[in-house]
Amino acid sequence: MSTITDIGTLISCNPDIHDGCPIIAGTSVTVGRIAIWYKQGFAAEEIADRIGYLTLTQVYAALTYYHANRAEIDAEIAAKAAEAERIEALISEDQIQKLPTNIALEIPTIANYSSRREFMQLPLEERRNILAKQADVMLQHYQEDKEWQELEGGDLIDY
Repeated sequence: MSTITDIGTLISCNPDIHDGCPIIAGTSVTVGRIAIWYKQGFAAEEIADRIGYLTLTQVYAALTYYHANRAEIDAEIAAKAAEAERIEALISEDQIQKLPTNIALEIPTIANYSSRREFMQLPLEERRNILAKQADVMLQHYQEDKEWQELEGGDLIDY
C-alpha cells in the first residue's frame, strides 16, 4: 500500500533561505528556478532529470505552486533579473579588461603521482603535509584577492 503525501508539505518558505522565496521543501531549489526552466520549454520530466535529486512529484508541486501564484513568482524572477542587470552594469568593460586572465598558482599537487591510488598509498603524514601546503597556498591567494574578500561578505543571488 502506498503512502499518501500531503501536497502542502512539498513547498516551504523560510526567511533564511533565498529571502523567503518559496522553495521545494528539504532543498534550496526555488519555485522560481523551476518556473524559469518550465517557461524555457522544459517538461517536468526534463527538469527532474536536470536536478537529479528532485522527484517528479516535487517538480510538479513547484509547477502547481507557480501556476497558483504566477504573478508573485514572475515578479520575484523579474526582480532578481533586474538586480543581476544592475550589478552587471556596475562592472564596466574597463574593469573586466583589467582582470588577470592567466592566474597561475604554484600549488603542491598530487599530480606528481601517476594516480590517486599511488597518492593514497603514501604515509598519512606525507599526504597531510601535501594537503596542508595546498591549503596554505590557497589561503594566501584568497587573502590577497580583494575581489574574493568583497564577494565573501556579500549576498549571493540564485537564479
